[in-house]
Amino acid sequence: MARQNERTHPMSVVKDIVNALKSKRVILAAVTAIIISVNQQLHLLDEEMVTKITALAASIIVGDSLRPTNPTKK
Repeated sequence: MARQNERTHPMSVVKDIVNALKSKRVILAAVTAIIISVNQQLHLLDEEMVTKITALAASIIVGDSLRPTNPTKK
């Protein structure tokens, strides 16, 4: 019953979103997306290298999701 009376404060929701956006996984995904987008326009890397960079980023994100890279991370 007490749970029904609790209200989520909007600033705590915003704070949670900002903290999530600062995570390594989100930053790595954003950097990878930027590399892919810039490469599509400027053709700095060949497709094989972009694929390898994307696969590396994805494996780091999945690996960190299964087992945190930082052992002190909860």
